[in-house]
Amino acid sequence: MTDNQPQPRLADRVAIVTGGANGIGRAIASLFVREGARVAVVDIDERGLHSLTEAEPGGQVLAMAADATLATSAETTVQTVATEWGGLDILVNNVGGRIGGGGLDATESDWQATIALSLTSHFLWCRASAPAMISRGRGRIINIASNAGRYRSNTGSSGLSYSTAKGGVLQLTRTVAHELGRFGITVNAIAPGSVLTEAGVQEERELERDVYDRVMRETALGYFAPPEEIASIALFLASDDSSYVTGTTILASGGWCAS
Repeated sequence: MTDNQPQPRLADRVAIVTGGANGIGRAIASLFVREGARVAVVDIDERGLHSLTEAEPGGQVLAMAADATLATSAETTVQTVATEWGGLDILVNNVGGRIGGGGLDATESDWQATIALSLTSHFLWCRASAPAMISRGRGRIINIASNAGRYRSNTGSSGLSYSTAKGGVLQLTRTVAHELGRFGITVNAIAPGSVLTEAGVQEERELERDVYDRVMRETALGYFAPPEEIASIALFLASDDSSYVTGTTILASGGWCAS
């Protein structure tokens, strides 16, 4: 590397990204690799994991097929990563989504499954990762929340269970930031609006025209974000550039109902 080339912002860092085989998680994992990190990607989508490792050669990605909602998955992954790569510096809690009905018509099992996927998983991975970060005297935890957890879904499609879970992520972020700050660990969240993941593209296509037009009018920047725009925020929060930022949520909704 010549003197005029910038140093990778995550050189020699070790990261875990949950739900990282596709969408926002994949964009984050790929960007982290380009910035010098070694990244363990956890997902139940084995085909997506295989595709990611093929796209990111060089041993910088460790694909781990596992259910991120299970405490055993979190504990085993952290132990494996610490053994393989000597520790853990960054955790991105990206896994999430809604299962089943989204309103008061949701079944109890669908409600519980959504809370497990979009909120409890974040707690489990924070709990499993904290000791490894404490032992290094530093760490970055990034939780992927949602505009729906701060206000409501801009398209009206996310529903009650998902919005409630993502609202919980915001509070989890503040509380864990307070608990871990004295160990040099920062904890922050990103709350995206509509993002053009595979599911987001499908949602955009299925929106009724009047709903789409209304969302665009309410969005200051006037477009749905590609996953890479969310990944760039995660890079900032994972890097030394955000060393004095903790317990906060960055809204990334293109100025939807800007306040």
